[in-house]
Amino acid sequence: MQININRDRLIDYFIDLVRIPSPSWKEEKVIEYIINVISKYKDDVEYYKYKCGDSFNLLIRLKGNLQTMPLLFSGHMDTVIPCENVKPVISDTKITSDGTTILGADDKAAIAVFLEVIACLKENNAVHGTVEFLLTCAEETGLHGVKGFDVSLLQSKAGFVFDSNGGIGRVMIKAPFQITYDIQIKGKAAHAGIAPEKGISAIRIASEIISSIPHGRIDEETTANVGMISGGKATNIVAEDTSIALEVRSMDRQKLKAVEKEMENTARTVTKKYKGKISINKRLEYSGYSIKPDDKLIRLLSDSMKKIKIKPVYEASGGGSDTNVLNKAGIKAVNLSIGMRDVHTRKENIMIKDLIDGARLVYAIIRTV
Repeated sequence: MQININRDRLIDYFIDLVRIPSPSWKEEKVIEYIINVISKYKDDVEYYKYKCGDSFNLLIRLKGNLQTMPLLFSGHMDTVIPCENVKPVISDTKITSDGTTILGADDKAAIAVFLEVIACLKENNAVHGTVEFLLTCAEETGLHGVKGFDVSLLQSKAGFVFDSNGGIGRVMIKAPFQITYDIQIKGKAAHAGIAPEKGISAIRIASEIISSIPHGRIDEETTANVGMISGGKATNIVAEDTSIALEVRSMDRQKLKAVEKEMENTARTVTKKYKGKISINKRLEYSGYSIKPDDKLIRLLSDSMKKIKIKPVYEASGGGSDTNVLNKAGIKAVNLSIGMRDVHTRKENIMIKDLIDGARLVYAIIRTV
């Protein structure tokens, strides 16, 4: 399949985007840029801004000229910090930041690719079905954008999220469920020097809970991590209050439930032993998903990659993304690499070849379906 990606224009889109600061909930300038780029195609491209918290999700719909299955492509507009005053450094093969900030390839590489593909489709008068591009806000702080989006607004029932790291060709066909916990421990305050025996240390209870519950890599599908602990007021006061924030992930819902049960039973047993009080609040951050290698969506992806001579690599991911939420909402989707590397660090970078191959892949999928 011959696909003529405009290398310089694609790079320009990417550079323009990463220079726009867009921490979570502050994506408005990115939205303005995207709308300005696509406004030249107003007869064939529709866009809709949907309020979400303090920001917006952006849905772009490219009208089809062929009766076929509508397809969704998705990425997010926010980045982690530090993202102010990004100075991209471009070599013949790679784009990096200057080392003082992140680059923002996560996930502005996907946005640049989508803009280039829209341009290519219009320039070539390509025959295609309806294509939707969903660009979400506040993904980095808990997938808030996609969670706040009404998926019934989509015409598509299947799609591709471009928000994974590594070279083009990696496909996340499986991702975990995630539960987060906020555990509050209540002890009893006392003077630590005069009458420590009259106190009940919430910190001591919390430390025993942490040392007793499952932690780290539990098995090949399941992990647990205590991420935050806080409590106490002074060294001369037996700590009355302590809080623990932790998470559990698993590809297998039954394994997740088993670890949940063990954690909660342990936390309550330890707290009771010390005559403290405990409050456990948990929530399902997102559901897991698993797409079989012989699924119609994967066959479409495999055929598309074959046409542009890219070999697919199917993997399971330990992380969550908008893909998890879309699958839970009835939109069958997989998460694909977009070329970004060393994400969430000042060493973040992307190979120009991956940026181009990402655009070639999106174009190929649209034309293949």
